[in-house]
Amino acid sequence: MDNLKKKIERLDDKINQYVVNEEDSKIIYAIGKSKLYRINENEINIRKRDLISNVKFIKGVPNGAFEITFSNGEKWSAKDITQGRVFDFIQELKPQKINLAGYDNTIRGEFPQLLDLDHAEEIDRLRRYMQDGNLSHYEYDDCNPVYPKAGK
Repeated sequence: MDNLKKKIERLDDKINQYVVNEEDSKIIYAIGKSKLYRINENEINIRKRDLISNVKFIKGVPNGAFEITFSNGEKWSAKDITQGRVFDFIQELKPQKINLAGYDNTIRGEFPQLLDLDHAEEIDRLRRYMQDGNLSHYEYDDCNPVYPKAGK
């Protein structure tokens, strides 16, 4: 694993995110400024990000999975992601509208429910702001329009 991380450090690119797949052997998928990398012990595969035609989030960690399809028909798939946030990795590659997610189907009084779809964009913006380190988890909760504010 240390060898793979050293390979990432030697890349002439700023890496935004990476995930680690441990399916057959350790493979790191990393997102650079304009390129996508698949790094294993033997080689580094590089593809331009603008060649990505489709991404598919399958499952989050542990044992996370995703599939990336390129415009030439080539597919990269990972089925055992053990490190990293799979959904955020996919969102970085090809952002999807956050309000396509289903926020209903929650039990009344058990967990906050998104009632206004306009809140979805605000929640997504707050989540990214928190993940970039500009906002603490407590500040995220305070700013989140879905969470109840009683007692604050």
